[in-house]
Formats: sequence, structure tokens, C-alpha cells
Amino acid sequence: MDVRKHSTVREGLLTGLIGAAIVAVWYLLVDTAGGQPFRTPNALGKIFFRGDLTPGVRQIVPTVVLGYTVFHLVVFALAGLGLTFLVHLASKNITLRMGVWLGLVVALFYLVGLTYMLGIATGERLSLWSVIGGGVLGVLGMAGYLWRTHPRLRRSFDEASLGAEARQPPHPPGGPRAA
Repeated sequence: MDVRKHSTVREGLLTGLIGAAIVAVWYLLVDTAGGQPFRTPNALGKIFFRGDLTPGVRQIVPTVVLGYTVFHLVVFALAGLGLTFLVHLASKNITLRMGVWLGLVVALFYLVGLTYMLGIATGERLSLWSVIGGGVLGVLGMAGYLWRTHPRLRRSFDEASLGAEARQPPHPPGGPRAA
């Protein structure tokens, strides 16, 4: 499918919704397996909306879970829009593929750092591995969807491997000069 046929907004919102759904299902599965359904969105909602750094599962507050769910959807919608925009640019110009890759790596480390910080600040009442695992699965789901729907980007890896997008400028004869 040609890049011009893709709507960045429509596709970006769908991409974000896919990531948000994967993470929400992950949280539900992990929390239910631990005997405390909605524990993670309840804890995150208390941290973000109430500033409660002791968000134990004393009580699941439905309004907090709902508020965090809306926040979660908005954040993933924005992430999906940004990622889709970058993929569309990289589909048109393969030299931008490395930027998409670096953006994903930076976003992953940001997620890990933020989650670690929240975990330490809450006395580890927030499950670090649940949040990080969900985030990684969500990003993989979004990337998989975009990979599947952009064959031109897939084909570009046959043309040039990641990092080999642009030729290096020739060095002047005689090597570097001392100033």
C-alpha cells in the first residue's frame, strides 16, 4: 500500500489503541493472576491523580481506575500518532529509519527510568515488571501493526540494512590534520 493512501491520524489512533489495549489486557491478566484485579491501573491512577506515593491495594477506586484508563488511552493515542508519523516519513526516505529505531530505544529507556523512579518513590508498591512488561508488549504490538501495514518500509531493509542508509562522505587525502 502506498504511503499516500495512509491517513496518519486514523492509522496513528488505531496504532495507539492497539498498544493501549495490549497493555490494559496485560495489566488485567497479571493483576488477576496475583489475586488483585485492577491493582496496577488503580496504583498508577492514585500516583498520577492524587499524588499518593503509598498506593497499596487498600481499596480499588473505580473513578481512579477509569481516570487512569482515559489517561492511558490519550498517552497511547499520542504515541501511536508520533510513531505512525515517523514510520510514514521513514517509508518515504529510508535514511530516517535509524531515527525511528533510536526513538523507540529512547522511549523504552524513558519508560524503564520513569517506572523505576515511581517504583522507588512508592516503596516498590508498584509492580515494576508488570509496567515494563506491558509497555514492551504494547510497543511491540504497535510496531508489529505498522510493520505489517507498511510493505514499502519492509522492502527497504532488503535495499539497505539498518545503519547503512547513507554513504559516508569521502575523507580528504592524507588523513586528519592537526590544527
